[in-house]
This record gives sequence, C-alpha cells and structure tokens, in this order.
Amino acid sequence: MSMPHQHILTFTTRPRSTLDITADVAAVVRASGIAPGLAHVFVQHTSCSLVITQNADPDVRRALQAG
Repeated sequence: MSMPHQHILTFTTRPRSTLDITADVAAVVRASGIAPGLAHVFVQHTSCSLVITQNADPDVRRALQAG
C-alpha cells in the first residue's frame, strides 16, 4: 500500500470565468508516482465550483461563463 500524496495548486482567476486545470492536475498525478489510484480535487473557496466537462467543444465553457 502506497502513502497518500498531497499537493496544493494555487490559481489566479478573473470574476465569472472558467479555468481549465486538467494539465495541472495531471502533472501532479504523474509526479506522485501512484498508479492506479484516485485523485481527489478539493476546491477551497466558497464561491468556486469544480465542473467536469468534455473539452471537445469550446462553446461549453463560453455557455458556462455567459450564465
């Protein structure tokens, strides 16, 4: 059994916008050396949401930002 790995990512955002953090999370998972495993992403802010979408269509992010 391997030890858990924890890493804190910090981002600067603009009001009412989305930010793709896929590459950042993937880099942390790779650096952990853990495979297979589970990645738990916790957003530590009261007015922030974590949205999981398929990034094939940029209109999805535009629609989310438009409200």
